[in-house]
Amino acid sequence: MNIKVDQATITPEQFFSWITGQEERYELVDGEVVMMAGAGRRHDAIVVNLTAAIHSQIRNGPCQTFTGDTYIATSASTRRMPDLGVDCGKPDDTSLMADRPALIVEVLSPTTGGFDVTVKLAEYQALQSVDYILFVDTDSPNVHLYSRDQDRAWTDVVLKGLEATIRLDKLNVTLELREIYAGLEFRPRPKLVELPPEEPPGDQGQGT
Repeated sequence: MNIKVDQATITPEQFFSWITGQEERYELVDGEVVMMAGAGRRHDAIVVNLTAAIHSQIRNGPCQTFTGDTYIATSASTRRMPDLGVDCGKPDDTSLMADRPALIVEVLSPTTGGFDVTVKLAEYQALQSVDYILFVDTDSPNVHLYSRDQDRAWTDVVLKGLEATIRLDKLNVTLELREIYAGLEFRPRPKLVELPPEEPPGDQGQGT
């Protein structure tokens, strides 16, 4: 979960001046500094797989892959730090910000998943440059894809199973869930077993 470490309201410029050299990851939320929770090994493995898959497909084009060290401005006083994404703008080499994020990816964890798919989703969908938002589950091969249609309205679809494929046509990117979850194992889901009906009392062991 996120932990507030400073109740004082600061500007984005003050935040970026302070953040340089900090070892932990922080966001600026409505002018308050918020420390991000640490990620587990499964989370990191999925981020690495996604970054490699996306970067290999866009590296010769006009857009660039960015990692979790890059911020996105979702309001005048909020700077979010998604797990990775694609920037189709022209950011300055020294900037900590994505210029025109077109794809935003959040790899969900049990502690932050609910927050990401509610508060952050609304913030990301409000950004005019964003065409795709991906929420990736860590415990099972499930991906929730939000896309803008031709009328700029948002549509969404849930893709399940390692055989599923994600198509991001505006970026000329195709992702297979098998490569997103490469190297990971999944615990089998519990199955419901139907027990035979019990015999009514009094019908057993009675002779004539």
